[in-house]
Amino acid sequence: MSQPVITPHESHGRWKWDTWGRGPYDALSSVMLGPPFDGYLELTTEVDGEPWHLEVSYSKSGFKPRPRDNINASRLYEWDIVGRGPGEAKASFNLSPRFPNMRHWETDEKINLPWESQFGEVDGVDVEYQPSNVEPERALEFLPEFYGAIFEEAGEHIHPGYFRESPHPEYSREWAHERYVRIRREWAEKLASSGVLQKVIHHLTDMEGVIAELKINNKEVVNHQNRLVLDPASVGELFPGHTYGRKFEIYQLADPDAVSKDHPSYHPKVEVLVNQKMNDSEAWAWADRQEVVEEIEETLLNFLNWDDIPLAPDGSGVYVPDDHFEAVPRDDPVEIYPDPTPRLEANSDHILLTTLRDIGETPRDVAEKVATDGGVSVEAVAEQLGKHPSTIYRAIQELGDLLDLENGQVSYRARKYREEIRALVESAEYGIESYADRIQHLMGLADHIEDCSPFQQWLAEHGAELEFDQEGEPKRLRIDTILSTLKSSSFESAQALASEAIDKWRHSGNNPVRFSKLPMLWKSPEGNTESRPVGRLAPDW
Repeated sequence: MSQPVITPHESHGRWKWDTWGRGPYDALSSVMLGPPFDGYLELTTEVDGEPWHLEVSYSKSGFKPRPRDNINASRLYEWDIVGRGPGEAKASFNLSPRFPNMRHWETDEKINLPWESQFGEVDGVDVEYQPSNVEPERALEFLPEFYGAIFEEAGEHIHPGYFRESPHPEYSREWAHERYVRIRREWAEKLASSGVLQKVIHHLTDMEGVIAELKINNKEVVNHQNRLVLDPASVGELFPGHTYGRKFEIYQLADPDAVSKDHPSYHPKVEVLVNQKMNDSEAWAWADRQEVVEEIEETLLNFLNWDDIPLAPDGSGVYVPDDHFEAVPRDDPVEIYPDPTPRLEANSDHILLTTLRDIGETPRDVAEKVATDGGVSVEAVAEQLGKHPSTIYRAIQELGDLLDLENGQVSYRARKYREEIRALVESAEYGIESYADRIQHLMGLADHIEDCSPFQQWLAEHGAELEFDQEGEPKRLRIDTILSTLKSSSFESAQALASEAIDKWRHSGNNPVRFSKLPMLWKSPEGNTESRPVGRLAPDW
């Protein structure tokens, strides 16, 4: 199965060189201070055929100049180089000097930086980097190109080796790295409403020694920012061998309808961030950055996979390319881990409000009566069961979202639920254990129906599943209920459900022609598995 290339969003870190002493810093100061630039420069250059607009300025550091520094100021400057490229690509650098016995510009107290303990009493340069939509390795290639363009604009020569050697692999550090894919709204809604975020948080609920937090921000729009923050111990429970805490986030514009539906930002980003805040304030060595990237990418793709979202970027209709995310297959697939959370459906109070084993005989009797009789009044159920109406109301409440209660009339929220329970009640093999197992599943399903696409809601209400092949293409429609093709049958009509499926598929923005050719599988009243193309079942679709 192919997987998408995951795109860098933002990273932040610090490179260190002692190779040329303070040479790169002093050279830039010599051309930027005084005329003609007087500390500020804008120019446009090309890097590998792409235009980049550069802005060079200074900020005041906290360092006192050395006596031999040729500067008429009480504090040394730091140089900020900001490059803006195609789309939303950006590469920002802050260049600062390093030397022995650095002093505070105002108090003259010695500043304790790691530099001297790392490199000894030598000069050097420290470059803080912060690219957006650019790999940090690519930003490292941009730095000498930007430098050369600045000196060319000044009409000055520059040492050709500046920043073309790798920074120190251990002393250079990175403290934030985020990567993303962009997926269609309906798939993001599946992730957010009742998917992997809830599964993971409940999987970790009864585990000692972990910290996990689910943060929901729906103030402006549903699914604006849904964040799952995991500490290193939580991550280790999900991915054996992973060591970095991280944040998984679904991000949608606060007002996505303000942009055209054809614009990529109409659809949300799905991102994973690792930073030092989530890792006991510890950054990681530049040499270890690929390990962090691997853990980020494994998390992102496994979370999607655990929620049955197709990974194949070609033809699946899941991924939305933008200026930087290309939605193309990767050459090096990441490892896909077994989903550690399937026990959630059986154990989580959030998904399963209770079980018939726990709620007792009356709710079970109510569920049976409504299944066999259809929509009935509370008074009628109470009379038939010999119970007080208040007892029936309590039983309905215990059954949670399985039933609808309106104006004293009680019915199943979806035909799917009624058909399943009625089939069990009428079955010769009916027993409390199988009945309780089934109603657990249905109650979990009812709790999961959210405001999603029409086709997704239809799938949830009917306990149906759209299966995909290895390339991410729809393969078959499986309906987990008893259907009949006979008009006189008391079971739900296979033809009617096929028509509904095509209609919901079309109203979710999909082409129904190919969908109509998919096989639809269901159980017959005799217990056999039946299969026919959806379009052949649906009359006049």
